[in-house]
Amino acid sequence: MEKHKPALDHQPQTGDESVKQVIQYDHFTTFSGDISALSTDDQRFRVLEYLRHNRALTTLHARHHLNVMHPAARVMELRKGGHNIVTHRRQDADSAGRLHSVAEYVLMPEVMNE
Repeated sequence: MEKHKPALDHQPQTGDESVKQVIQYDHFTTFSGDISALSTDDQRFRVLEYLRHNRALTTLHARHHLNVMHPAARVMELRKGGHNIVTHRRQDADSAGRLHSVAEYVLMPEVMNE
């Protein structure tokens, strides 16, 4: 039985204008879209777009700003789709200032084969 390959460049559906947000991080406008869309395709799209425009994405940032509650699963799916994403561990503070050991995901540049 053939495995279903995840849609990695899925364009999320545009919904009600009231739920659209523009996420800004490190002076980059990284995502403008409906972050309320919960499908795995939509979540993968948000994670990949964020990583393409920023140096790194942490677990807490993905949960709070991209509405991706299980970023590790979305990153694993992106890796299975051929994206080279490395994981580092780091300390990050939550909204209450408590430190947590979290994953930091970095999308590595794609190497062109000649």
